[in-house]
Amino acid sequence: MTLVVRYLFVFLFLLTGCVPNEKYYQGFIFGTYYNIKISDSSILNDLHSSIDSKLEEIDMLFSNYKSDSYLMKFNRKEIQIINTEFNDLLNHSIEICKFVNQNFNVFAGSLVNLWGFGPSKRSDIPKIEEIEKVIPNGCNYELNNHLEIDFSAIAKGYAVDEISKLLDDRNLQNYFIDIGGEILIKGSKKKSPWIVCIENPDVNTSKPIECLSKKDNESYMAIATSGDYRNFFTFENKRYSHTLDPKSGFPISNNISSVSVALPGQFRHTVDADALATSLNVMGLDKGYDFAVKNSIAALFIFKSENQFSVKMTPSFKDIIN
Repeated sequence: MTLVVRYLFVFLFLLTGCVPNEKYYQGFIFGTYYNIKISDSSILNDLHSSIDSKLEEIDMLFSNYKSDSYLMKFNRKEIQIINTEFNDLLNHSIEICKFVNQNFNVFAGSLVNLWGFGPSKRSDIPKIEEIEKVIPNGCNYELNNHLEIDFSAIAKGYAVDEISKLLDDRNLQNYFIDIGGEILIKGSKKKSPWIVCIENPDVNTSKPIECLSKKDNESYMAIATSGDYRNFFTFENKRYSHTLDPKSGFPISNNISSVSVALPGQFRHTVDADALATSLNVMGLDKGYDFAVKNSIAALFIFKSENQFSVKMTPSFKDIIN
């Protein structure tokens, strides 16, 4: 599970060039950046403040770093007015958990904190008996209501979709949204498409792994990446990923550097791309690839093979690369 929203470890970058009249909105939220580009010619009064307000509202709902967020109060069992957005994302997360056979699970919040990947850090490795006490029991709230919830592996994707709704309400048709590496594109940048390229983890080359763009007959395309080649810690000379397997309770240990998931279509699905990228990363290369193929998921796996990086992509991903 991608656990720490504050850092971006697998970078996606945009090859847009310089477009006249393109509008840029940038800022900082969830401990990371956001970058929005709009190529419509509309007059956009107060849009930046509306974007910031919406992102701050989402942060106050789902942050596990703000002690007064709705999530933190929920985890402390404090009485609150029912929030529909919170309940909707929780229920959607439960559906995804079931779909991916628990390889994504928001009820792993206590596990996240035990390993020191949340707000509270630790300098050692938790004991097995400690881990076993906080491993989620399936995907249902009733079986896990003694555990804390953590939305870090889905909140950025959710935020991207919410900002997309805000832009659509302004009748905007051509934009690019990037929140900490979770991306949604709609329309084009004037006369050419938005092109997203996936960075090569090999520091010795600047050539991207692959580039992709949305087809004209699709309204949106969401792209999300989960990986740990920049996101790990070392304890007693052993490397530990910050991505946890919610079923075993331990950091994942496989040769995957990153997994990117692209979901093109008539609806925005960044929230799903975010969770699916994490799930496939947790499954590992073979099981993750087979699951993606079986479910027609466009996924690209970058993995370490004989001291070099290799790539494996599903047929659905091959269909959308440039």
